Amino acid sequence: MSGPCGVTSAAPGDRRGEMVMTDTADWLLDALARAGVECLFGIPDPAFLGVMRKAQERGFALVAPHHEAAGGFMAEAAARLTGRPVAVMLSPGPGVANALPAMACARAERAPVLFLGGARGALRDAGLTGRFQHVDQMPLVAGAVKHAERVEAAADLPAALGRCLAAMMEGVPGPAYLDCPFPVMMARDVPVTAPAPPALRRAPQEAVVGAAAQLRQAQAPMMLVGHGLDQASRLAVADLARRLACPIVLTPGAACLPGLSHQCFPYAFSPVAAQIIAQADVVLAVGTALGEAVHFGRRRHWREGDETRRWIALAPQAASLEANRPIEVVLAGDLAVNARALSAAIPALVPQTYMAQWGEAERARLAAWSAQALGLPDAPLHPARLVAETMAACPAEALLVRDGGASVLFQLAQSARHEGGVLWSRAFAHLGTGLPYAIGALVAERARGDAPRPALVLSGDSAMLFHIGELEVAVRLRLPIVCVVAVDHQWGLEAAAYRQGYGPDAASPGAGWGQATRFDRIGQGFGATGLFVEKEGDLPGALAAAFAASGPVVIHAAIDPRANGSDLPGWAELASWYSDGMAPPA
Repeated sequence: MSGPCGVTSAAPGDRRGEMVMTDTADWLLDALARAGVECLFGIPDPAFLGVMRKAQERGFALVAPHHEAAGGFMAEAAARLTGRPVAVMLSPGPGVANALPAMACARAERAPVLFLGGARGALRDAGLTGRFQHVDQMPLVAGAVKHAERVEAAADLPAALGRCLAAMMEGVPGPAYLDCPFPVMMARDVPVTAPAPPALRRAPQEAVVGAAAQLRQAQAPMMLVGHGLDQASRLAVADLARRLACPIVLTPGAACLPGLSHQCFPYAFSPVAAQIIAQADVVLAVGTALGEAVHFGRRRHWREGDETRRWIALAPQAASLEANRPIEVVLAGDLAVNARALSAAIPALVPQTYMAQWGEAERARLAAWSAQALGLPDAPLHPARLVAETMAACPAEALLVRDGGASVLFQLAQSARHEGGVLWSRAFAHLGTGLPYAIGALVAERARGDAPRPALVLSGDSAMLFHIGELEVAVRLRLPIVCVVAVDHQWGLEAAAYRQGYGPDAASPGAGWGQATRFDRIGQGFGATGLFVEKEGDLPGALAAAFAASGPVVIHAAIDPRANGSDLPGWAELASWYSDGMAPPA
């Protein structure tokens, strides 16, 4: 039997059986393939050279980044897009330490990433100290992942890997870490047992029936869709939404469901969304933890009608809702499985009375936003104008990857109806993930044989500089990634914070940086196409050329620094995400 990427594996009935492999690398790759791993990321390290060599021979998608954190972000994007586990290999000491931001981000974004850390073996002479490239890695990673453990002998590897994979996929998805000493990774002729992948969990049928009854009886149901949906879940939830024919409010970071842009309204950034919430009597929450960015489902926009509003949730497990508000019915388990079960239990409902009116109001809001943006100064570009022009040129099927601070606020105001999917570090808000996310997502889609499509990275300049070296990876793999960089040579959101706190003419120490940086030339230096835009008239041609290119493109878009730090849409909403004092309680 051939597993993912052509890896030879046992038949399904043999998955718990014992087998003898020639070395740890062979067994590890078989075990990872059984668990659904198709993509491996990592900088070559002696502990994993055998694994990487054999992974390439077997047809795994194998990508070497230039920084371990970037490799972790690539893996996170691949895992979030596919819903499958992805593995990252790390060098001992500094490699593991470099990956800590990616571990923390994967945990916050609930991505099933397996971090395999190269490690020094036990020191035979306990009296010796001062080891090279060594640190006790377990305390470093313990707080950044769901589960972490170390193996000291190859015979212990199967059970340890099984526990890691189970922790990653069961309940709330998240990362795991396995400390892999050199002697373990180089062992040969070790009897091992392959772990079985966890079964998909379905909610009890009585819970599904109860939820369906509440939705049928509701006068004004709505869906609240979060960013915790992989591709399969998005399709299943979209089918459910069509059946319900109700308005869909998208949390910040969520992607518009495919084919349903007319039903989707961005939370907080659309007045229509606030109207929908105020009159809703039943909320079906899908793929959201009901955290600060949606005001815990009970404050601010939810306050009106909260006493009588009932809630149903589709979530990996009840605990994933973070206990921020009472939920009458929780359908815990695989989101796609439970969405399909709920859809089967509900007849097609009649669209709500105000659906057409809400849709028209939202279209009018977006048209007015774009018209105002296109009337703004074009030399330098107003950031709103940049976003409006870029999204107008973006192909419908493209994956939109957000990165930055001020840049993202302009995007949230305008781009919520893009149906090609969205990736953003919404929960952890880690800057610099944009380019690695795009690389990891497109690599995962290639590995699955999906139809090729471009990715648009719409980023601020400060965020782009975090991992700009990964442009080499995009060029090496000839990935159709268009990076539109809003360049104002400052930390835009921080400059805005200075002005909000100290007045419109306040100095912003530490928020500015050098004016000489040219992102188009940096892109050219890595072998990508580089384009320079400093006024609106140049932008349409640059975007058309970028999306027609076969490889990566970097567009340096010079924007108005004052507008980027002063004209921010949704500033009050952003402040309200910090419930511990950045904004008055709401």
